[in-house]
Amino acid sequence: MNSIAIIGLRIISIYQIVIGINAIAGMGIALPIVNSNFKEELSTLQLLSIAMPLLSGIVIWLLSVPISKFVINNKSTEVKLIDDVNIVAAGTFLIGVYMAFSQLPTLYFVMGKYNELEYGMDSTSIITALKLPSISFVIGLLLMIGHRFFVEVYKWLRGAG
Repeated sequence: MNSIAIIGLRIISIYQIVIGINAIAGMGIALPIVNSNFKEELSTLQLLSIAMPLLSGIVIWLLSVPISKFVINNKSTEVKLIDDVNIVAAGTFLIGVYMAFSQLPTLYFVMGKYNELEYGMDSTSIITALKLPSISFVIGLLLMIGHRFFVEVYKWLRGAG
């Protein structure tokens, strides 16, 4: 029963790892050019924002089994077919994981840039830069935490129709 959630989590983790490898490779190619032109060092927060997809992908992969047990309540030991309720629970949770973890690097980068700039970025610019990633991150967290609520809504809609 938990296999659908495990597979989904591992697909998301592979996606995050590939994005992380791509970001690190891009940094390796672009950093010599940037440093020769601007003589600017990357801060720890910027490096963390580049490595965040890789790190989050590894963590999601390693924790996919415990997370799947949390998402799908499988108290019985008997093997049964995957039902629609568990697909809705796993799907809602996986969409939340994707939304939350895909926005973390952007949040770290924007916050890191804001902390580095003293006068270059006004409050309107930082609020604008943080709106979409923050909203997506919060929606992702709500989907992860409230996936059982969406299952209940699905059951109610299925019974009403």
